[in-house]
This record gives sequence, C-alpha cells and structure tokens, in this order.
Amino acid sequence: MRFTSSLKLKLIYVFRINDTAHRGCLKIGEATCEDENVFGLSPNSKALNEAARKRINQYTQTAGIAYDLLYTELTVYNRGGLRSFTDKEVHNVLERSGIKKKVFDTVNKANEWFITDLETVKRAIAAVKEGRSSLSSAEVT
Repeated sequence: MRFTSSLKLKLIYVFRINDTAHRGCLKIGEATCEDENVFGLSPNSKALNEAARKRINQYTQTAGIAYDLLYTELTVYNRGGLRSFTDKEVHNVLERSGIKKKVFDTVNKANEWFITDLETVKRAIAAVKEGRSSLSSAEVT
C-alpha cells in the first residue's frame, strides 16, 4: 500500500511584465507545487519554475500578457525546525521597509505589485526566514 501526503509545498515567485504601466514593478506571489520531488530544490530550479508558470498562466494567459519569470524559491526552510512562510509575509517586510506598492486594481484591491528590484525582494525573503520584520536601509536598492 502506498501512502501519499496531502501536504503540498508552496513556493514564492517573482515576475515582471515588460510594458510601460508595469515598468519598475515586480509581482511577488505564491503557488502550490504538485511535484512530490521538489523538497530541497534550489531556487529557480526547473520544477519550481514550471509550478510558478502554471500559476501565473492561470491569470495572465487569457489576457495575452507576456511576462518574465525572475525568481522562484520554496517557502519551506529550516531554522530550529521546519518552518514555512507566505507571500504576505514578504509583502509585509517590503512595506515595512518603505517599498511602495503599485496599485493597478482599485476596485478589487488584489495587488501584489511592488516598485522595487529583484535583489531587494530576495533580501526581503531572507529577512522573513531570519525572523526580521523589515530590511535595513542599506539592504534596499
């Protein structure tokens, strides 16, 4: 008999849309990875990128939006035991660090876009995993 886990690993993804309206903005989102063999994969691995693209395509493909996937990383990490984080925690670190959100949808408020660069987002992810609530001014590009 084979047992399967109902636990699905999550990943964080960062992408951009190369048009005038989105210039300088990055979207930080979260996806579920269906592949059972992703635990321990390094950032931007093929399996993580495929899972992120699957999620992003769900809400961009029918609109014909072209995007660049910039970064993927599992949300599970080890700090005195296994832990996990969410995209909302990364958003909070960015906001507490003075990074402005870009609001494209004023009606639904479903905006996860930030006026920032990839290195700052990676530092925010690291800050979440370190238990910090914000970045220092030196960490913000």
